[in-house]
Amino acid sequence: MRHKRMLGAAAVITGTTLMLTGCLGGGGEASNEGGDSGKTVIRIASAESAEPVMEVLREAATEYEAETGTKVEVEAIPLTDIYTKVNSVVGTSSEYSAFLTGFFGHISLFQGEDRLVPVDDVIEELGGVEDFYDGQTLFPIDGDTYWIPFDYNLAFGIIRTDWLDQVGMEIPTTWDELLAVSEAFDGLGDDKSGLIMPLKADDSSNWITSQVLWANGVEIFDDDWNVIIDEGEMGERTTESLAMLQEMYQFMPDRADNASYADMIESFVGEQVGMSFYSGRIFDSIIAQDPAMLDNVEIFGFPMADGDGIAASLGYDGWGVFNTDHADETKEFTTWFYENKLVDMLATAPLHYQPAQKSIFERENYQAIPSIAEYGEEYMLPQEDLLTEAHLHSIDTDGPEPDARQGELFQSMIFPQAYQRVTLGGENPVEVTKWLGDEIRSLLE
Repeated sequence: MRHKRMLGAAAVITGTTLMLTGCLGGGGEASNEGGDSGKTVIRIASAESAEPVMEVLREAATEYEAETGTKVEVEAIPLTDIYTKVNSVVGTSSEYSAFLTGFFGHISLFQGEDRLVPVDDVIEELGGVEDFYDGQTLFPIDGDTYWIPFDYNLAFGIIRTDWLDQVGMEIPTTWDELLAVSEAFDGLGDDKSGLIMPLKADDSSNWITSQVLWANGVEIFDDDWNVIIDEGEMGERTTESLAMLQEMYQFMPDRADNASYADMIESFVGEQVGMSFYSGRIFDSIIAQDPAMLDNVEIFGFPMADGDGIAASLGYDGWGVFNTDHADETKEFTTWFYENKLVDMLATAPLHYQPAQKSIFERENYQAIPSIAEYGEEYMLPQEDLLTEAHLHSIDTDGPEPDARQGELFQSMIFPQAYQRVTLGGENPVEVTKWLGDEIRSLLE
């Protein structure tokens, strides 16, 4: 495989800076001493909650304790719940030492209250900023780095090319074509629907469904932190995007009303929809369940409203270290894990986890992952191409500089509420656009 052109996205994301900070309350440091054993105990909360990942983390914990005497406990927490769960125990005897998350907004929220420690020393030990693609997913705040990325992943479209053949159409490149293909797929049978996007009020809608906004160049803030999403030309773009989502909704299955991450995979692999929007994880699932389907699927970017290009939602995963009595020991374990076990974790979903370090691709154990050897060229490289070809944006990267506002906005779930109002509620997109702007201003007052 050719080296990744990792996150040329930074140059693609127009008018924004990839940053966030936020605020949350209360709590001091908590000791994680290991009870009667007297051992140092490190507690890890993992939003990478799939059993294969947890098995890697548990095996790493066992091996690390045998080598160092430091006990490591790991707990699986769904991504949609991790911020709330981790925040609820800050400053208590159950406080976590570190956590794995899929949204930088969670990192910046904790950093805003000094709950995290800088990890620049870990980055340096692991190869330095250069190895992390010149730092384009490190997102330093006031000059310090607060998480260690282990992958990046974008939210994009996946389409059934055999369904396209049946209806005599091609991959859509405009909004009109996307609606036409959706309608044609929807007409293939009572058990078929055109497409699916998540509409549940959780992180999945924040991340995936917001593509319809980015595909029209919508931005939330201007360079002076004024909310512009409902004003002037930007307001018109927002209204157009919400109207487009409303049109798409008529070709979605009923399960879209409460859909989250898993539904993006299950409805597509189960041949209920002809288009889904998610990450490379969908290909890992296809390989596990029905590898023959790979002959009939293709990646595509969400068409821009003006037909000039494509869009996708920016995404990444990383590891933050909390400011506990054992922060140094936690950083030592983190470094050890990245050096010795990270590839094992990436191998659990190799077409989903795009490594955040250039050096990963040179490791023999990474090259030996069966899915990378067999499918990497066909299903990893198109995801890489989106980095330079697509307009990339996200709620938790909108704004001129690191600040508390995006993190608070991301966690508020205001955007999923707006999506539900125009789809489930059938409300006027003009009115929902005004509501959205007012809610954001009210939240951030």
